Amino acid sequence: MSSKVITKKDLSRIAHLSRLPITEKESYIADQLTQATDYVQVLNELNTQKITPTYQVNNKKNVLRPDIVGQSFTQKDALSQASKTHDGYFVTSATIKK
Repeated sequence: MSSKVITKKDLSRIAHLSRLPITEKESYIADQLTQATDYVQVLNELNTQKITPTYQVNNKKNVLRPDIVGQSFTQKDALSQASKTHDGYFVTSATIKK
């Protein structure tokens, strides 16, 4: 297992990409990131050649219903109960105040 130390430059780049302001006092985070990457490297030592990839860990199949086009309202029916309409659309109060 090779340990690649996260440098100050690396930490600065990570902080920029994650939009997190990391101060000089918080530079200990580089050590923690180094430890985390070392821990993940342990996974590279495992022989996973004959292991089937797992996409669902709870053995459930697709729980969503099939996307089937069914009967729908006509535009006239959909707008029939609206208090206000304009050119075939619902008219509502403004939701964003300017």
